[in-house]
Amino acid sequence: MKKFFVSLVLILVSVLAVSQLSLVDDLGRLVVFENDVEHVVSAAPLVSDYIKHLGLEEKVIGVTDWDTIIQKEKIGNLIPLNIEKIVSLNPELVFVSGGFQEPEVKRLEQHNIKTFVINPTNFNDIYRELIIIGTILGEREKASILSNELREKVLNIAKETFTWKDKPRVLYLMVQNNISQIWTAGTGSYINELISYAGGLNLAALYTGNNGFLQVGPEFVVSQNPDIIIVDSYYEGDENAKNAIMNAPQFQNIKAVKEGRIIMVDGNKMSLASPSLIEILEQLYKYFGEYR
Repeated sequence: MKKFFVSLVLILVSVLAVSQLSLVDDLGRLVVFENDVEHVVSAAPLVSDYIKHLGLEEKVIGVTDWDTIIQKEKIGNLIPLNIEKIVSLNPELVFVSGGFQEPEVKRLEQHNIKTFVINPTNFNDIYRELIIIGTILGEREKASILSNELREKVLNIAKETFTWKDKPRVLYLMVQNNISQIWTAGTGSYINELISYAGGLNLAALYTGNNGFLQVGPEFVVSQNPDIIIVDSYYEGDENAKNAIMNAPQFQNIKAVKEGRIIMVDGNKMSLASPSLIEILEQLYKYFGEYR
């Protein structure tokens, strides 16, 4: 459904009246805006990252308890949304993300709350969502400029790394305190794009899963023997994932472990297909370049 409407979304604006526009969200829903949108609830940190990069935090009147990106009044959990609290804030629009938050759309609409779903899954979506959100919040030109700047930044890195002859063999691993459950990112994931643009060879690229993410076992990591392993860190001093990998007996002969080539990235940014992901791209690009 989302792909069916992509050409319509790229046009962005269908003028129904002088002060009215309609946009298609990532559920393929046509959402009509009769008036300017000045007060919104960002019910997903994903959306907050876009709004912050646009410098439009003043239009946000509420965020979830999990939101560390924009500091506004808290509305509670991501799911189920606290409808009563949202109604009390009287927003003109509630932004939600796709996936597990999709059922919240029906609940919000039952209370006549206008909603817009954002569900980016790749880099092109990031550029597009910036323009969409900027248009909704009355700053389309500003959003277009920022979108083009980010696209150019990514392309400049990708053009250089494309010419690299020797690229590091990389695995992105999501682990907690042990290696009994490991997730990685293959084809169809924005992280696969990220690694490729940064100049790495993603060893999980031959595989895929829901949105490109899949679960693997320790034996998979051993068989791939990566030069570099990427792990998430969610707060300063957080080395749980790195330590779990470094201390696992099964991994002692893996090249990345023997050489200490485990790079930690901000998991809050890595987990979102949003503008902050470009910062991770720059970090990996530098690291991969130094490894060559």
